[in-house]
Amino acid sequence: MPRLAWLFMSSLLLLGSASLPISPAAGQEKSKRPKASAVTVGRCYIKLIDEVTLAGGRTGILAFVEPREGDAVRKDQQVAGVVDDVAVATFNVAEKEATNDVEIRFAKAARDVAKAELDKAVFTNEKVSGTVPDIEVKKLELAHVRAGLQIEQAENQFEINKLKRDEARENLKLFKILAPFDGVVTRVYKAKGEAVREGDPILELSSTARVRVEGYVAIKDVWNIAQGSPVKVQLEVPDADLEVERLVFEGKIVFLDVKVQPVDQTVRVWAEVANKDNVLRAGLTAKMTIFPGHSGSEPAAALNSK
Repeated sequence: MPRLAWLFMSSLLLLGSASLPISPAAGQEKSKRPKASAVTVGRCYIKLIDEVTLAGGRTGILAFVEPREGDAVRKDQQVAGVVDDVAVATFNVAEKEATNDVEIRFAKAARDVAKAELDKAVFTNEKVSGTVPDIEVKKLELAHVRAGLQIEQAENQFEINKLKRDEARENLKLFKILAPFDGVVTRVYKAKGEAVREGDPILELSSTARVRVEGYVAIKDVWNIAQGSPVKVQLEVPDADLEVERLVFEGKIVFLDVKVQPVDQTVRVWAEVANKDNVLRAGLTAKMTIFPGHSGSEPAAALNSK
């Protein structure tokens, strides 16, 4: 084939290949999945998260029960106490012993005297050999060693006394009943002067600062929800049209059950919701809207596509 013809055919082939559509590289095509929508769950139940029954830690007689039903208390406030006169006296004794270092100071003084006597005997024998018999020198050495060990013993006992003081302090705390969080006293079981045993309920404390909103999500929506998914909650009061039903409360999913309800193919979830102005009350029902994904991160649908 003539050189000119060969060049002409090559040019045609190059132009034809340039006009062909270029397919995207494998793995670079982005999947266009529909964005997951929010899930609305009706008939969710509102429950309290912080609700405890405070009990006595020691058997005895109640010295006082301070709050009444409906009273607000602060965290670490002492709400009741068992008569603790003996425990206080025990702690005072332990505190005194824990600060008494007389035995240590005496042992150190005895060691100094033993060392001086031993040095004198050694010095005397260095001047005139045999002035102090060897057996006497051995006794003086033993006295010096014994004085050193007495210091260790006194220091060890001093540390033990400190530990006993700490034990007495912790025991004294058991006679006091403290509120574990800010809340409202909802029930009082015992009064001043009543006998209590260890573990007997004294009062019930509840906090409505945060509540648990629990519902069931259809299985098809589960994979768009994760722990931390943001939620919005509105009250649903049957047979009523109340202003509070238009209030919106925000929170996040805390629990997503690993089991599916076999009858209706749903999964139990619950969210922790901040209860502004204590509007949400335990026992009421609410509507919860769950937004896909994790609060502050990519939606679950986006994560699944990677």
